[in-house]
Amino acid sequence: MNQQFPIQNELAKKIWNHFEKELDHKIKNLPNDERYDVKLEILSHLYDSSINDEAEKEENRIINAIERLGTPEEYLTPLVSDILLNLRTKSGNPLAIAKSLSKNIQKSLVQTLTTIVFGVLYLFIIMIFIMSITHLFNPEVGLWIHHSGGISLSFETQDSSYQWLPKWFTLIGLSVSVGCYLLLNNLLYRLLKQN
Repeated sequence: MNQQFPIQNELAKKIWNHFEKELDHKIKNLPNDERYDVKLEILSHLYDSSINDEAEKEENRIINAIERLGTPEEYLTPLVSDILLNLRTKSGNPLAIAKSLSKNIQKSLVQTLTTIVFGVLYLFIIMIFIMSITHLFNPEVGLWIHHSGGISLSFETQDSSYQWLPKWFTLIGLSVSVGCYLLLNNLLYRLLKQN
């Protein structure tokens, strides 16, 4: 397969061949057609990544591309197990069908719950932000602490309660909402990057 990917430098060829042998070993359990497709896809991605690298030496470009690809456990193990599961499911294996259905249900459930949690958190952040701005024009908007020990965010005065730090509510609210917004965006980005 090396002829499809013209590697010039001898050291670069050794690095490439070593990677290719490891790849062959990791995908040896796949049927021939799937093995060929997976290998071609990964090597094509690796080669494209290496020729677009800015390092001067070819061997450094290949090493950088391999590092960007990540460890085989990250990108290859899940791929191989999914292919094998799909092949067993396609053949009508009842256990594989049940496992495949279970896996899809779990994935859908996790995605749904994650969407709900992030939606509620974003809604809460937006509410705090709006209340912080509104507090500038209406000092009754704020965090109220009830004598019974309860706490509530409110747009109006609460009976038998006192307002928590009314002079600082806008500054604290804006700081908290912006900080939480940035933190939540970072967390969402990491979750999306993993999938």
